[in-house]
Amino acid sequence: MNISLTSIVRTEQHGYAVLRQRSLCGQNLKLSYPVMIIAVSLLLLSAVFGLFFVIKHRSSRRPFPPGPSGLNAIRAMLRAAVSGTLHLEAEKWAAQYGDIVMCSTPARKVVFLNSSCAIREAFAARELEQATNDRPKTFTGWFAMYNYRDIILGSPSDVHWSKLRKLFHSSVRFYGDGVEKFESTVHIELRRLTERVLAVDPVTSARTPSEGEGREVNMTDLVSNSLLCVLGVLLTGECPEPDSDLVRTMQLFNRDVNALSNPAVDGALTACPFLRFVPGFYRDACNGVMRSRQELLHALFTEPKATRVPGEPRGIVDVLLDEQTKPGADWLTETHICCVIMDTILTGYLSSRETLLDLFLYLQHHPDVMRHIQAEVDQVIGERMPQIEDRNALPYTEAVFLETLRHSSFFPLGAPHECRRDVILQNYRLPRGSIVFANTWVCHRDPEAFKDPQNFRPERFLDDQGHVISATHPRRQHLLSFGVGKRSCPGENFGRSRTFLYVTTLLQQFDILPPVKHPLLPLRRDSWESGALLQLKPYHCVLRPRC
Repeated sequence: MNISLTSIVRTEQHGYAVLRQRSLCGQNLKLSYPVMIIAVSLLLLSAVFGLFFVIKHRSSRRPFPPGPSGLNAIRAMLRAAVSGTLHLEAEKWAAQYGDIVMCSTPARKVVFLNSSCAIREAFAARELEQATNDRPKTFTGWFAMYNYRDIILGSPSDVHWSKLRKLFHSSVRFYGDGVEKFESTVHIELRRLTERVLAVDPVTSARTPSEGEGREVNMTDLVSNSLLCVLGVLLTGECPEPDSDLVRTMQLFNRDVNALSNPAVDGALTACPFLRFVPGFYRDACNGVMRSRQELLHALFTEPKATRVPGEPRGIVDVLLDEQTKPGADWLTETHICCVIMDTILTGYLSSRETLLDLFLYLQHHPDVMRHIQAEVDQVIGERMPQIEDRNALPYTEAVFLETLRHSSFFPLGAPHECRRDVILQNYRLPRGSIVFANTWVCHRDPEAFKDPQNFRPERFLDDQGHVISATHPRRQHLLSFGVGKRSCPGENFGRSRTFLYVTTLLQQFDILPPVKHPLLPLRRDSWESGALLQLKPYHCVLRPRC
């Protein structure tokens, strides 16, 4: 074989070059692994951001809810706000546009949720509740409630709001549902109320007969003063007289704050806060709140604080003052305590007052319902004082309470919520800053949920065995009187227990009959004074002692 030396040398050089090239390729491949990882990470990150922007873009393209707009919508909103009939305007829009309605105004978007499903999803769904449970900034919250340091008008975004709400719960439990001290307090006041009804008539100087006849009383004053006496005991441990300065001060404070929080008044002051310095209506409204608040807090905070004994609480105020001294309670200021006092007066009085007055008026129009409750009370309780634990044994009485809340719907739109960010609800977009109302007025009149909704029928909340339907029953899910989610009423059990004791005790002792010297207030819309909270006009009735 004739192979030259030159060719051998060239072949070896070529092989060496190939081996060297492969070696270099291997080294380059090893060096490229970190680069590849970084590249893949960047690609994944780009994909995530791309997906986020796609979702964001699609969300921004979701339609707004249908509803009125333009000058007609603005005029309707202003007219309804001034007259206190916004719930009636919203009822018309619900019939026209559906479950979610948005009214577009130059200032903000106003949304009305007209179904229980939409309300529960918006305010209680885990993915939405953080974005929908703020309160809009109002003049009343800033001016009357020390810059939103209370529970009602404060917002969950405030770091102290949740702590204050939990503290309120624990303070109420000091007297709260099922506690002997709470029952004793209400029992004492109910005995006093009964004695006042049976006492000597200040006009005729004659004692009311024990049976067969009765006394015609101003039911509005009777219930209002009695409830305020109970609140005075719960807050301070001391029971005021119905005609005392403290009761009068609490009444004035409620009146003044309600006047200031009227949407028309609050809206004007929120837009033009300087009006509080201009002589006239707005300055008078602000000065009235300042005066009544000062008197209220002096009586319910300053004086109890001066006489309290640490560690021996007489009422809720002492409980809160004791809490201040505990480790980690540096955030709890006297301003927070004052705000809890005002919240207790505003919510603990008006809601219970309206529930009782509404219920007693319904009984005058439906004496068969009254007799049914009395028969249940006589059978289960007899002659002893009613107790909170009797509630479960009186299903018809509980059904009457639920039907009263449904039929009256005295807080028809609830307190306003504000969207903290854009929210997608049932394929509609609620933009950031929208004001959202839960339209319980429409929900409680839904004929698909409540057959024959215009009539007062307690039986709708009972099953075939006569038991109260459970809270998870579809019909109960449509009853939203105490709200849902983070903004549900913190004093629900407290209020329901107190209402139960009043109803059962009074019906155990008296028949509640239509008045003789005054006209019977009809069950019409105009019997309730319009406003954010619908309040029955003052009325009389006859309280006739039972055997």
